[in-house]
Amino acid sequence: MHFFSSLVSFAALTACITPVLSVPVASPIIEEGSLDLVVKRCGGDLTCPAQNCYDGVKAKCDDITAKITATVDAKIDAKVAADIIVDLKAIVDLIVALTATLKVKITAGALVLADVKACVTLVIAIVKLCAAILVKIAACLSVTVSATVFAAVVVQLKACIQVLIDLCLSLCLGKLGGLLLLDIAALVGLVAELTACLNVFLQACIGLGVH
Repeated sequence: MHFFSSLVSFAALTACITPVLSVPVASPIIEEGSLDLVVKRCGGDLTCPAQNCYDGVKAKCDDITAKITATVDAKIDAKVAADIIVDLKAIVDLIVALTATLKVKITAGALVLADVKACVTLVIAIVKLCAAILVKIAACLSVTVSATVFAAVVVQLKACIQVLIDLCLSLCLGKLGGLLLLDIAALVGLVAELTACLNVFLQACIGLGVH
């Protein structure tokens, strides 16, 4: 994982993610069709828990955004910072739970390509949501609040996202079994997207002092 190590790098990151802050992250598009269609065709063993996690993470990110917007000059003071930390911990719990569920279902085997693709697409969307909210938090700190107050929970978030991404990468690369060679070839594009979104997230962590 590649980290920027200077304020200049963080400024560049902020510039490239700024559009994400002003435009809500849209619901992920599942190429195989709607969630209902995926579930109907293959049971949605992976997709359903991923969708539930996405919904929960998005709700928490929306809550954080609303709290920031409600502050004076949209700046995070000590009280709001404490509330945001609680929300971030809830996001960590959601992602940890998703990873545990996916491990169990993947180990059980009988994977279906459409289900895997939909699930991974949702995981990418979850990581993008987390990256965007971290950048927003870093950009909205008041002069009385240090980024270091978020360090502990961001370290937890970083760790659980890395585990989730590693699981999805191993799944897409066929390291966990359950997929045909043709299925693995069809997931190559998602491997690149997983790596890219993780890099963006790791760079966002730097804005809150976590390298």
